[in-house]
Amino acid sequence: MFGLRINLDEFGRCMDVTEFNVNYGYPDDIHITVTSTQFIEGTWDCAMRYFGTDGNSEMHYDAPVRITGKHPWEFPLAGEAGQVTTTSATLAGAFKGALDDADAMKQRHFISSIVDGKPINQARQGAESTVSAIMGRQAAYTGRRWTWDDVLKYDEVWDAKLDIRDLA
Repeated sequence: MFGLRINLDEFGRCMDVTEFNVNYGYPDDIHITVTSTQFIEGTWDCAMRYFGTDGNSEMHYDAPVRITGKHPWEFPLAGEAGQVTTTSATLAGAFKGALDDADAMKQRHFISSIVDGKPINQARQGAESTVSAIMGRQAAYTGRRWTWDDVLKYDEVWDAKLDIRDLA
């Protein structure tokens, strides 16, 4: 993941109190844009979209999950009932969708990895993801390019003031 940088000069910047639009530049001319809206009325969506030379993919938590282009695929299939999630259903945790079994599947795989003696260790991916998020936040807040090295040298401390004794 080294060489990751926020490229504000080329793509610009959009940020206010509730929205972020951060462009990440990776080696081999790979670009990822993360767009986030924290507070919006009238709609709810959590999705990932990928654009490639042979097609695109779109994954929503409620529905659909699809690939368009040379090798199209969709779930649920066209004509099947998909659910549109509302904000109130989201807040209550009461929605079903194309990825509604993802957490349960992750839990099964995690437990199996322990039982089978092949533990899943995703600490590095978690740390890299956190550093990437901090980098994006800092780029949005400061309006300047941040590199991986900039974040690793950054000395900001966020203290949630958690006391492990309170968790017992």
